[in-house]
Amino acid sequence: MGLNSGALPLSAAINWVIKDGFGQFGGVIYATMVGQKFDSDPKHQRFWSSVWLQTATWLEMLTPLFPHLFVVIGSVANVGKNIAWLAMSATRASINKTFCRKENLGDVTAKSGSQSTAAGLIGTTLGIVVGGTMDVSVYTLILGFVPISLASLWGNYKSLLYTVTPTLNVERARLMLQDAILVQNGALVFSPEHVRTPRQVSKIEKFMREIRGIEPEDRMPGIIISANISKLEHVFPWTNSNAAANVAHMVSDAFQPQYAWNELYYIGLHTTDRLYLWYDDRASDADVLLGFYHAMAYRKLLGARSPSDARIESYVFAKQTFASACQHIMESGWDTSIMYFSKRSRFVNVAKPE
Repeated sequence: MGLNSGALPLSAAINWVIKDGFGQFGGVIYATMVGQKFDSDPKHQRFWSSVWLQTATWLEMLTPLFPHLFVVIGSVANVGKNIAWLAMSATRASINKTFCRKENLGDVTAKSGSQSTAAGLIGTTLGIVVGGTMDVSVYTLILGFVPISLASLWGNYKSLLYTVTPTLNVERARLMLQDAILVQNGALVFSPEHVRTPRQVSKIEKFMREIRGIEPEDRMPGIIISANISKLEHVFPWTNSNAAANVAHMVSDAFQPQYAWNELYYIGLHTTDRLYLWYDDRASDADVLLGFYHAMAYRKLLGARSPSDARIESYVFAKQTFASACQHIMESGWDTSIMYFSKRSRFVNVAKPE
């Protein structure tokens, strides 16, 4: 097969363009899909960006072993690296903001950048020193990379435990209110001194996986937020064939005026192990927090006794104590100006009678 003098360089250039193009395209798609999660779950996104970066780097190290798959492996690795760098840069602003004591985000960002640069220089220097004492082979490099990569992930995880996020998503709101809403002598009570602060929550918050709802525990039902109504019949564990009718009954019950109380949220109960919470598309962030507060109170009451009048009693409690609860929540350091419980696109449009 004859190749002219420009064929090989052109082929190599095309391979690199394909590899880098796929990587950048993957980053664009990821940013489109994730969107608001960079603000609602910065710790989760930041940790997994480190995992993707280490995995992508490991894949790149394998290319010498599989030269015939250079474009494929390189493209996949570049997708991972672009996603990682995009997630790191997107979450950096949210995380840096948590370290601000005044309006000094620029100062915090500058110091963070300086520390990252210094750490990079130290790492490069150590890499040169260690590399000079090792056998330069792919297998040796991979063997040496694994413990260093694991150490990097461990350090990233530990550092995120000290990152305080004052905004509220499902997990942080659950931990904040978990001990503040109590059932004493069969009645609901709000205990302001048991409202956890952002710093207290940061030490016990789970961010390794994305949490969209609350799991059942200690006889208390779980809470599922903004479930797709059209798909509920496929996830309900009904034993009969009339799933659609049962779903319709539960949903219509949740949206009945006598249980909606002219609020902009709706709560449905599936037997005693699952609460469903929906928000009206006109709901403000205060309405969103009220709905969650009511659902948490309802959940606590269901864990203590039968559900016969728990819905109404929990609503009365929520309306009577919500203003005071909000005041204590803000005084504890939480930002209640925006809620990250669900995407606005999953809020429901309910026609109200004239």
